[in-house]
Amino acid sequence: MEIQVPDIEKFLAGLVGPVGKPDTMAVELGAVRKMAKAVEDFDPIHYDAAAAIARGYRGVVAPWPLLWLFYFNGTEHSIDFPFGKATVHGEDEYEFHEPVIVGDEIAMQMVITDARLKQGRSGPLGIVVEERRFTNQLGALCAVLRTTLIRR
Repeated sequence: MEIQVPDIEKFLAGLVGPVGKPDTMAVELGAVRKMAKAVEDFDPIHYDAAAAIARGYRGVVAPWPLLWLFYFNGTEHSIDFPFGKATVHGEDEYEFHEPVIVGDEIAMQMVITDARLKQGRSGPLGIVVEERRFTNQLGALCAVLRTTLIRR
């Protein structure tokens, strides 16, 4: 039996809200240096505290891709869609606010901010937006990563 549109809309509406508890990780110098080398960013602020402080930072600055370590270590979840056959990664959107510094404790909280039904050429599409907010121990928002998933 195929699920009907009102039931799909109800399911999607029920997804909106926080997912799990915040997960916290420490920002370590070795990880920062390895990530900077991996992305070929040789700016001294990623390797040397004196260079970072001279440029106005609190300490050694993590390159932004380090946030993916927190993401993959953080809240694990999957959505068991009662409709469609495949989930497609639609897009990622990034906002950067406060630099992530060695010694910071970064908490990541995941929230589903939007889940709606859209009519596609081949039938209903579920659009789900997941948002991950990264906050440091000072309460400052460091970054927001949004991922749009499409269920078809």
